[in-house]
Amino acid sequence: MRFVIVSAITAVAVWIVTLLPLDVVVDGGETDTWTRIGVFLLIGAVITAANFLVKPVIDLLALPFKILTLGLFSLVVSWFMLWLSAWLTTLVPWAELTIGGFWITLLAALIISIITAILSAVVPGARRD
Repeated sequence: MRFVIVSAITAVAVWIVTLLPLDVVVDGGETDTWTRIGVFLLIGAVITAANFLVKPVIDLLALPFKILTLGLFSLVVSWFMLWLSAWLTTLVPWAELTIGGFWITLLAALIISIITAILSAVVPGARRD
């Protein structure tokens, strides 16, 4: 159940970021409102699955760089997870997450992380126990 809640929270965060001028675009489902919501939920699920499955391994591999940069390398890891999610959505024919250049997408990944953290603290059932 936690995966579904975190996926919905991430979908809201991605939707907010697409409203900002940060070169993050979600393609698919433009014909119907419910289809568009489904596209955002799918992208939120892909990002959440990548964060649950791949991010612990990446965090472990990036630990020396995080220590050297006093934790700032975590932003690069967040960008990489967003890039990986964008690549994974290219495999789905009806929903695609498109990102821009490195620096602007790094800011988008930071904003997605902040919004997700805030909403996870507010929404019941989204926190880790």
